[in-house]
Amino acid sequence: MCMITVIVPVYQVEQYLGACIDSLLIQSLRDYECIFVDDGTMDSSCEIIEKMVGGDARFRLIHKKNGGLSSARNAGLEIANGKYVAFLDSDDTAHPDWLRDTVECAEAHSSDMVLYNYCKVEKGVVYDPFLPIQDEEIDIGQMGLPNYFYHYWMPYRHGQEAWSRIYRRDLIEDHHIRFQPNDRIFAEDTLFSAMAMMHAHHISALGKAYIYYLQRGDSLMGKPKPRLAKRLMQLSVDLWEYAEKTGHGKELQNVLPVLCYDKLICKGIRFDPSLSDVLDAMAYFAGNETMKTLLRRLESPAPLLLYTMKTGQGFRTQIRGRLFASNWLRGKYKAAADLVEGKIGV
Repeated sequence: MCMITVIVPVYQVEQYLGACIDSLLIQSLRDYECIFVDDGTMDSSCEIIEKMVGGDARFRLIHKKNGGLSSARNAGLEIANGKYVAFLDSDDTAHPDWLRDTVECAEAHSSDMVLYNYCKVEKGVVYDPFLPIQDEEIDIGQMGLPNYFYHYWMPYRHGQEAWSRIYRRDLIEDHHIRFQPNDRIFAEDTLFSAMAMMHAHHISALGKAYIYYLQRGDSLMGKPKPRLAKRLMQLSVDLWEYAEKTGHGKELQNVLPVLCYDKLICKGIRFDPSLSDVLDAMAYFAGNETMKTLLRRLESPAPLLLYTMKTGQGFRTQIRGRLFASNWLRGKYKAAADLVEGKIGV
């Protein structure tokens, strides 16, 4: 066993891959392995990997048919050997002390996860660290999982991306946490990280930026997102069902309705390129028992009132959220969508 496994999905990234590999080769921690997962790439990415790291036993290249980012990460998890596991996208780069600092932090504090900052990079310009994160040790049992979601997750203080944290691998494997297919849900990182949080006891946060996140128009995030609303609604259903499955349903019954509404479903409705797809998705999930439960909770006073008390969000959020849930439950999909789009004043 090595200290940490880095999983790097590879698909059509020949222009950026060299810089990614260089940043791994100069890591100050030497006791790591890196698994490159060829997700059916059709460019010269595999040749670049072989040329740059072919003689280094710490690096492995595996091949699979194209199945998307989630399936590539899952393929890497199946063969990972590290005590910890990290993810790096093949068009991003890492600080030379990324692995050393995060592993040392995890070892010093017996952390289930170590979260850290990142910098956006655009046209050669490296911007300031993006997250309002500070060095901190958090006992989830003492704080309470709902309070963590209120104070860190919903305001995006700690991020949610898989590549903005390292995980203790036995936490992932003991609970068989995996990424869901990209054509089924959007923001697979959000679900993966949230599921891991439900099993975490102690997390560490580091304010220093360790990942340089490249902004490019032809990336997965930069492309149009078809069926976005439906995929984020499915994520919401999956998240609720996982909380129930793991015994956190009652604990999070006031948190998840607001989280799913405000951070997932509304985003899907606003940014889905097709209003017709949005309305079809709402009609489809109107018959889903989990979604109906979620909407009924959102319609009740407690979730949004607690959200306002915990976060200071305004009274309008409460009214809009409850009206949204009421309209959807009563089959008034267009009226619900108009509330999110801001076409109805509240």
